[in-house]
Parts: sequence; C-alpha cells; structure tokens
Amino acid sequence: MSHFSKVTTKLTNRECLVQALTLLNLSPQVHEKARPLKGYYGSSQGQSAEIIVRGSTIKARADIGFKWNQVSQVYDVIHDSYETNPRLGKDFFTHSLMLAYGQRMVRAKAFELQEQFGECAIAESTNGTVQTLRLIFAGHQQQQYTRR
Repeated sequence: MSHFSKVTTKLTNRECLVQALTLLNLSPQVHEKARPLKGYYGSSQGQSAEIIVRGSTIKARADIGFKWNQVSQVYDVIHDSYETNPRLGKDFFTHSLMLAYGQRMVRAKAFELQEQFGECAIAESTNGTVQTLRLIFAGHQQQQYTRR
C-alpha cells in the first residue's frame, strides 16, 4: 500500500542538498516554510517539507520532501518508496544522493579554504565504489577526501 515514510539522514547543509538534487536533475523547489506534499492518493497525509521534488519530475504520483528536523539538526526525507524505488532505485537516498551531496560539500569546503591557501583545483578519480576528490592548492599543499 502506498504511503509516506520518514527517513532520518545526515544531510545538514541546505545549499549543498539543493545543489545535489539539481545535479541529479530533480528540480527541487525550496520554501522558507514547510509546504504540503502531494501523496499517491492526492492528499498530503499531513506531511510537509521545505525542499520538495514534485512527483511529476520523476513520473511518480507522490512528491519527495526534505524537512528540517529542528531536534536532530538534519533533513528528514519524506517519500513513498512504492513510487520512488522503481523510478530512482532503492539505493538512491543512501548512494546517489549522498555521493552528489558529498561532492557539493567538498567543493564548498574547498571554496572556503581558498581564502587560507590560495587557488584550488579539484581532481576526481573513482576506483570501484570509492570516489576520491583531491584538493590541490596554489601553495602546492594537498588534502585528500575519500567518499565511500
């Protein structure tokens, strides 16, 4: 039976989350206050979110929402797995989205570190399930971040 489920994530940075969703061609809508989600049967089932991916974006009847959890200080994902899993894959939230989000977080950190270390280039490489982003600063210092 189709219904919304809430999943706690480790997503904390709104800007990086929106950029990751955009990178994945999901056209997120961003709102200051939570807006109702549209469920499979048309109602919101009492669910709302500040960041919404409309179901029509993935040819589904239910929206995907990212709601800020004030207590845990992370975004909760609100979605209907009967709709999202066949269209995005069952590992979308734990793999594809987290990979895109991680890349955006590393790029944001690199931009922040440029003030201290000078111009920064990012080299990417993938070996199996390990993606490495190497930050190379103008001062020839390197920092490496590995995302598994």
